[in-house]
Order: sequence, then C-alpha cells, then structure tokens
Amino acid sequence: MKPLDFDIDPQVVGPFELLARLGAGGMGVAYLARRLPLGLTDDLTAAYRLAEPGGDEEAVEGRLVVVKMIQPGLLDGEPDTRERFDREIDAVRAVISARVPAVIAAAPPGAARPWFAMDYIAGPDLHTMVKLSGTFPVGAYAALGLALVDALRAIHGANLLHRDLKPGNVVLGPHGPVVLDFGLAVLAERQASQALTQTGAVMGTRTFMPLEQWKDTKRVKEPADVYALGATLFFAATGRAPYPFAPMESPPSFSGVDKDFVPLLAQILVATPSQRPTLKAVETGLLSLLTDADLTPQDAADQLAALVAGSGLIPELPAKAGTGHADPAIQERAQKAVDAGAAPDAPWGSDADDLSEIDPGFYGLVDTDEIELAAEAQGAAAEEAVAPPGYTPTLVDQAPTPAEPEAEVVSAHLPAPGAEPLPTSYSLDPPHPVRPPRPSAPPPVALRVAAELREAYAHRGDL
Repeated sequence: MKPLDFDIDPQVVGPFELLARLGAGGMGVAYLARRLPLGLTDDLTAAYRLAEPGGDEEAVEGRLVVVKMIQPGLLDGEPDTRERFDREIDAVRAVISARVPAVIAAAPPGAARPWFAMDYIAGPDLHTMVKLSGTFPVGAYAALGLALVDALRAIHGANLLHRDLKPGNVVLGPHGPVVLDFGLAVLAERQASQALTQTGAVMGTRTFMPLEQWKDTKRVKEPADVYALGATLFFAATGRAPYPFAPMESPPSFSGVDKDFVPLLAQILVATPSQRPTLKAVETGLLSLLTDADLTPQDAADQLAALVAGSGLIPELPAKAGTGHADPAIQERAQKAVDAGAAPDAPWGSDADDLSEIDPGFYGLVDTDEIELAAEAQGAAAEEAVAPPGYTPTLVDQAPTPAEPEAEVVSAHLPAPGAEPLPTSYSLDPPHPVRPPRPSAPPPVALRVAAELREAYAHRGDL
C-alpha cells in the first residue's frame, strides 16, 4: 500500500473515504477505503446501489472496502456500453458466496467516472504466498482446492464465468481463500468487445487458461474455469504454471509434483473440455486426498490458516484504518458534497451555489495520463505486456516479484481445426505483434510515476 497523493488522488468517492492506494494499471486505480456514515436519502442509497439499503448507517461505519475507479474512456464507444456494464455489475452482485468478495456499491449510471466497491480481504495472494513461503502441503493444498470449487460453484450458479482464475486472483484471507477480480473480466471484455466478436480472440492469462480459451475466448464454457482451477492448484504444488508460455495439446510435465496430487491434476489439465471432471468430481477427489492423509476438511482449513498466519505476508493497514471512525472534518465535507450535488459523484453542477467551502479536488478525478505514461515506460521491458494496438489490460494486481502475467487480449496465432498440429515447443520470441517504437527518453513525470508504481508492486497488498 502507498499513501494517497492528494495532487491526483481524491479523498472521497461516493460514500467512501479513501485511505491508501493499492495499485494502478491500464483500467484505472484501486484504493483501500472505508464506508462513511453519511445521511443519504433513499434515492441516493438506491443510486449508489448500496448493499445495506435502509439500514443503520452508523452500523456500517469503518467497513473496509476496495474501491476500483475505472477510466471513463474504457466504457465509451457503443451507445449502450455503460448500460450493459451497469447491468453486469448488478449480475456480479447476484453471486453470494463467502469465497467471492461482495460488491457493496457502485457509481450511479450517470456518473462521469465509473467505480465500484468490494469487500476488502486482508491477506496475501496465492502467487506471493507460494513464491515467498513455498509450496503447499496436502492439507493446505486440499483446503485451497475446496475453496476454489465453492467459489466457481457460486459463479457458475449465477450463469456467469470467471475466465481469469489464477494465483494472483486468489487471496488467502482470514476466513480462507477468496477469488478476486470476478467482474473485472467482464470489464475487460467490454473494452475488447470488438475483438471478442471475432473467433480467435483471447482474454485471460495464457499460462493459466485452457487451450480452447487460447483459441477462442468467446465460446468457452464452465470447463475452462475448471481447467484454471487445476492450473492454480498445480502452481500451489510446484510454484510454476503448467506450461511456461501457453496451453498445449500435450500433457504438462508433472516433474516435482507430489505423487498424491498427480491423478486429479492429470484429469483436469487436459486439452479436451469434455474430458475434464465436473466441480463435484474435483471436490470428491480433494476429499479423497484428505481421507488418505487422515485429515478432515476442518483440519485442512486450519493447516492453511496456520500457514498464512506464520508467513508474515498479511498486509499492514494504514494507522487510521484501525480507528474505526472517520475524521469528522472529512465526513462533514463529504456530506456537504453529497447535499450540494444535483447527482451523486457530480456535486459541481452549474446550479450549485454554496460550494465555496468544498475543495475542488475533494471529489477530483484521478488524472490517468501520468499513470498511462508510466505504464507504457514500465511495460516496454515486460515480455508479457506485448499486445495488439488499442488493447488495454485489466486492472493490474500489485504484482509480486517475480511478476505474474496479467490478463490480456491477444490474437491467438493458433491453427484452425484441421490445419497443421499445434507445436510441442515454443520460440522464446513472443507470438504477438511488437509494440511500435517508443521515444528513447520518456517524460520525467512518467519516470517518477513508474518508480512509484514499481515500489508499490514490490510491497503488494491485495486488491
């Protein structure tokens, strides 16, 4: 986490006070925030789609959330893009599970800057945990797998898909593993809607996606998420992805994998979707693994919790996040902003008269120009960042070291059915178009912001 920079970061977004910056990327900025006990009218409560409509505002004071502010331009284009995005955020809210963070608020449909707020989960992500603390023993491994099964079961039960399940999107919270960035895949798809109308476009993280997703994201079904679950478990057992560059038709190498883990992983990590087990079958396999180890599911959950607690990787919260109460001055100014505005998130209407005491930057939008310049400068050295012109990646997780490939929209570069067989090895040259040349000397402000982002990524918190 990094302290807020009040030159570019707002102090309040909707009914939330921002406390720290968690990360930034092509889609926007993520902040740690807490709920303010504002006196909202029923209309405002409904406009913000708050999870506690009509409830006691004092009861929710201090609730920690992650606020993700989306760049306005990402939802431009087709006339109904914003309307569809709003409907999809509501669809994500329909997923009720302890393994998926609750979406508890979102920007009103007419807001100039889209954002949404999700419950904050305090814990390291799986990628950081494995890289810094080592691979998982059988109990922790099975507990992780059972939690992922529960998360995907809830998502699929709402007739939705994740399509970017990977270690960086799994946070080991105080009550067990939680799957993040469900819904950002929706946002990435909207940004890449033109690409995804064409067979052969890919969205996701290629080292954790199945072959059919690498060929054509648009038509994947639930077995694609099951494969990603298996690839994530493979990482927990080995510290590496099943394939170093992209999925293949041939089975992955199980060298170094505990022999007890191989049978189930071998069933999941197959190229043909219909041959993969169902979530129920994966659950049965994990329970059998526990039975053979003379462990109960509760024993396994306790083992995983102890592993996380002893890792020293649980993020340290800013001092004021622990107070439980907002600064009265901030709360008062936020209430004035809401009362003065003709619409939520837009308190600076031309018909508002009494705004002299409100800081114009209080609800100010983050200037993303510097962020994008920094991302360009930083991304030039990253092999996985190569993508076609016009592509915008999903909101970057605060990448640990070594960094995990981020979700991307790329051309598949794979043969059509009936064409030449897939290669059994890959050239080290990236299979995507190379970015246009960049200026040899990025602007100084870009270098400054890039340095700040690199520092933030090195001290990762969860999003």
